[in-house]
Amino acid sequence: MASPTIAKKATSIHPFIVFVVLLLLIAPSAFLQGKNLPMWLLGTMTTMVLITFVWTKIALRGLQVTRLISAPAKHGEPYILRYEVHNSSRWFTCFSLWIDEQSKDSTWQTCFRKTRGWIMEVGAGESVQGEAVFWPTHRGEVTFTRICITTSFPFGVFRSKKIVRQKTTVLVYPEVLKLRPEVLQSVASSGLHGQRSSRHGQGSEDYYGLRELVSGDRLGDIAWKASARRGELVCVQRSRPSPPRIHFILDLSTPTELLQCDKDARSMEEAAISLCASLLVESVRQEQEIALVVLGFPMLETAGFHSGQRQLSRLLASLSRIHLDANRSKLRFGTESKKNVGQAVIRPDSVRTNHALRDVKYFSGEQLAELQVRAKRSESA
Repeated sequence: MASPTIAKKATSIHPFIVFVVLLLLIAPSAFLQGKNLPMWLLGTMTTMVLITFVWTKIALRGLQVTRLISAPAKHGEPYILRYEVHNSSRWFTCFSLWIDEQSKDSTWQTCFRKTRGWIMEVGAGESVQGEAVFWPTHRGEVTFTRICITTSFPFGVFRSKKIVRQKTTVLVYPEVLKLRPEVLQSVASSGLHGQRSSRHGQGSEDYYGLRELVSGDRLGDIAWKASARRGELVCVQRSRPSPPRIHFILDLSTPTELLQCDKDARSMEEAAISLCASLLVESVRQEQEIALVVLGFPMLETAGFHSGQRQLSRLLASLSRIHLDANRSKLRFGTESKKNVGQAVIRPDSVRTNHALRDVKYFSGEQLAELQVRAKRSESA
């Protein structure tokens, strides 16, 4: 049986190490023996170091770097951070520029993996944009403070850097997973509140269309002729149906150490936040009006029901700003169910803290895996 081949990764040697090795080999011959060739080589090497040092200092002096933020980041998806580099010099062109984000006075390293950007050339008086692809690993609100731009052109022996201070705040949205569509149907379409939330305006004499018969419809609303032609009972729709409304309640009022979880309590809190974000995204996809309240954090509460990407972005931003290490508030949600609104409570554990709520769907962070859409296996598997 043939042994498996192991791929070997080539490693590059830094030019400065090559310079030091050559210097140790050439310098004794040049100074002790006084030969011409080693003297010429030593002079050439010294000239290379001086040219690199002078060129990098002059080139970086006229550079101006600006960080460009386009949109919030999403957990689990690559995030492109753009930089605009302007060369104010009239004579010098900059080559091989590396752009890094420094961690000093910043918090981005808690939610992003370290990376860097590269720009090949910035001509005299030109502006060039470069990109650095960051990978978010956690949700949160982070800051970028210091931009470091470096170059070692032309010979790579000496490296110069320039630090530009520019504070920027970036939100990292929670991880959003694709859920089964029937998960929301149990909230918006079942129970008394879910049925009434899907339509309004009954009793009007206007005619809007026909719809299927559901529980709670009156006999006077049944279209008997149309029902006879279709072979099933249909009702007259007298107004345009309003989209279902769902009120999501993320219950984080219980401190982490008091949660009753079989798994790590902090990871279950993050799973509950991810589940809440996934439910919000699925609701907007199904064109439902949503609202959110986070128990334990009084700053996170929305007024009114809305739909669309603007409302979704506002709610996801609220979830991103949750600091689980902060003190939890004792505020509890009201015991009365809201009229014409479906309600869903999301908790890290499966404990129901408010038994007075009726027609409410409860979710826990432990259910996140089973509520996802399972990937279909390939035929060859």
